[in-house]
Amino acid sequence: MIKLLKTAMASVVATALLCTAGLAQTTDESLQKIIQRGKLIVGISLSTPPYGMTDANMKPAGFDVAMAKLISRDMGVELEIVDQVSQARIPNLTSGKVDILISSFGVTAERAKTVMYTNSIYVDEQMILAPAQSDMESLKDLVGKRVGVTRSTTNDTLITERAVEGTIIQRFEDDAATNQALFTGKVDAIVSGVAAAIAISKHTDKFDRKFAVRQSPMAIGVRHGEFNLRQWLNTDLLMLWNSGELQAAQKEWLGVVNEELPRF
Repeated sequence: MIKLLKTAMASVVATALLCTAGLAQTTDESLQKIIQRGKLIVGISLSTPPYGMTDANMKPAGFDVAMAKLISRDMGVELEIVDQVSQARIPNLTSGKVDILISSFGVTAERAKTVMYTNSIYVDEQMILAPAQSDMESLKDLVGKRVGVTRSTTNDTLITERAVEGTIIQRFEDDAATNQALFTGKVDAIVSGVAAAIAISKHTDKFDRKFAVRQSPMAIGVRHGEFNLRQWLNTDLLMLWNSGELQAAQKEWLGVVNEELPRF
């Protein structure tokens, strides 16, 4: 009898949890609030070319900015960009300072504990970028070398997890500082994405891509519980992919077009 009561109670609790989850989704008004406000506030790092930067007219530019413009256009609202450093991305989102993140935001299981992701907007590849004359073919070759990364990025997380003991990891506050450390010889190599490496190669032939470490899908960050907003964003991303506008933005700003994008 006691066993039957426990089973029944467990069933009641499970049903209640499912109803609560369903209610959370139906009462989510995040999308409606943005539309009623008439403005989408997007967190983007404008010191992370070619994802985010300022152009010759000091206007926001880059792949992330292009995506934000497309999304706000389709939502029928104005766009406001909040510039931010990498380590401020998640705090800005969870505190409500921004509505969403489009900020070279790599997908990781650890970050998913704090925020939700949309489907991917680009798949990057982390690689080692170093002076052309240097001989680096694997992580073992980084032992004793100074490797620069931008703090709190997937590049930082990746090299921290995979570096062979003896690798010297040096962290900088933004990509501009990380790249500058490579240019001036303060570090022997940096961890960089394909698009960023291509951007560097356009300005100098002194540095080469040495070897790939891992692929990294990038997506849009949304606060936990904002299911309606995430669903709308995923729908819009699908439409932008089908129209070719997403691929056009990749080609224009990143120089690489993904053949396909992973989806949840």
